[in-house]
Amino acid sequence: MKSRAVRQIRQSLKAGAFGGIRYLGLVLLAAGAVALSACTTNPATGKSQIAPLMSPEQEARAGAEAHPKILEVYGGAYDDAKVGGYVAGVTTRIARATNQPNGPYRVTVLDSPVVNAFALPGGYVYVTRGLMALVNDEAELASVIGHEIGHVAARHSAQRQTAAIGTSLLGAVLGAVVGSNAVNQAFGLGGQGFLASYSRDQEYEADMLGVQYLAKAGYDPYAAADFLNSMGAQEALNAKVRNAEHDASRNDWLASHPATPARVSAANAHARETGAAPGQQERNRDAYLSAIDGMLYGDDPDEGIVRDREFIHPKLGFSFKAPPGFTLTNSATAVVAQGPDGTIAKFDTGQNAGGVEIGQYLANEWAKGVRLASLERFTVNGMKAATATATIGNYNGRLVAIEFGPGRVYRFLMGTVPQAGTRHDAALQELVMSFRKISAAEARAVKPLRIRIVTVRPGDTALSLGRRMIYSDFQAERFRVLNGLAGNGEPRPGTRAKIIAE
Repeated sequence: MKSRAVRQIRQSLKAGAFGGIRYLGLVLLAAGAVALSACTTNPATGKSQIAPLMSPEQEARAGAEAHPKILEVYGGAYDDAKVGGYVAGVTTRIARATNQPNGPYRVTVLDSPVVNAFALPGGYVYVTRGLMALVNDEAELASVIGHEIGHVAARHSAQRQTAAIGTSLLGAVLGAVVGSNAVNQAFGLGGQGFLASYSRDQEYEADMLGVQYLAKAGYDPYAAADFLNSMGAQEALNAKVRNAEHDASRNDWLASHPATPARVSAANAHARETGAAPGQQERNRDAYLSAIDGMLYGDDPDEGIVRDREFIHPKLGFSFKAPPGFTLTNSATAVVAQGPDGTIAKFDTGQNAGGVEIGQYLANEWAKGVRLASLERFTVNGMKAATATATIGNYNGRLVAIEFGPGRVYRFLMGTVPQAGTRHDAALQELVMSFRKISAAEARAVKPLRIRIVTVRPGDTALSLGRRMIYSDFQAERFRVLNGLAGNGEPRPGTRAKIIAE
């Protein structure tokens, strides 16, 4: 989490429902442009379509302009030559199976714990190290890269630009900028439903192309469905941790991807159409696990880290802990806590350059122009603090500002849905009151987490291996999801598996 200007929180507050539209530099064509009526043949699918208004040259410029913004949002490229070189090799192999074997494709591994992959126009393809941690073999990674190259080859971004003339277009060609729609809203990365609906057909088309590329490149085409199953299992576990309902067949209103079960079914059907039998072509599990052994997992300590339910920032010298049933997600600009019933809290930092009293800072600087109620002063572990309530979109909101040091303020922006009443108030109060300064010794003790590859020994179980990781709850379930074990599956002795450790 990095410091940002006061205006960010004002924008978040004014956007409503913790959301709004943030543009990531993909600029619309002139508003007065009129969609062409001419048709053209899609180079990847062979289908007839309305000719895109964006030329390949314009797509390349749009991607080049957006690339540095993506790096900024995601904390830059992951600086590991072994991982980067491995991913580049897989990308080259997949690219050779496309209608554009010589590209242009440029793959970047993003230094982000969020599970995500997306593509920009002009051949910019991104995978996060968070996604790579969930992947279980080279064929699964190739399926993700093939899917994203499918978007580029089919010129989906150009089609979106054409369809969106005269409207406000989110940088929707990027996919979700963070993995959770609730987090999207908290960070002001919302979108428009019609764009999400428009993209679902494109997602299926990219899935089809990705599976075809897999088979043509010599990979097991069923790997695509296997990874989609892992994504669904991760989403279900996240909901279980928060004690929230999870309906795998439901599309979120902001979802740019189809519901996982439908995609799994379609991906398996496409795999069957290739004529390959499951397991007949390459998976390269050992090579993949060797490539990611030692890869950073979760957050970089320099930006603060999530340890189980605790967030610790050794450089800035503080920590706080989420209550049971909450999960924490860190980004370059904020930390988001998600809990039951859609409860959400955004934590970030602000500057009190004028050194005004903390209550006045909250009311007149941070939340200037917002109608507040019940402004109160209190202390948090010896630090002066202030709190107030406000209606924020469809949420009952609470703002808390804590004076950490001269000119430095830390802030919680929290929201509960009205139907939840006050039943999560105690948990949110617990979250705030856990905020504290840490000692130099505590800061030095914080070490980064890594993917560690271990060989399963006789007697090892999902639970015993899960207990070797850093989590205090759902240990067996977390190990199974991390290693693609369905249901109550157990690891087989002699095989290799992923665990998370220092």
